[in-house]
Amino acid sequence: MQPVRVLLLILISPVAFEATAFQPLDRVDGWLIERRLDERQEPICRASVPGPGTWFSARVRLDPDDLIVVPAGLQRPDEAALIAVREALQRCRDSVLYL
Repeated sequence: MQPVRVLLLILISPVAFEATAFQPLDRVDGWLIERRLDERQEPICRASVPGPGTWFSARVRLDPDDLIVVPAGLQRPDEAALIAVREALQRCRDSVLYL
């Protein structure tokens, strides 16, 4: 029976890992809206402009207070799109169902 338990743990581990990773949820005016669930199954949502590089060094993004963060060398995006992006983030945060 022991080998079966080990096999089950190996198969379940990637699922548990994926539950904590951010998953794409929507695209709004060129912005990517992503979500993951915390340990209490509450949504954690983020928005960024996809680009080549890591989240912190190469993506224009909104911080937890929905203020824009523009890494050095990148251009500030159109302000008009930010209204729709912030609304999408609020919908994401309000419920697990993104409506």
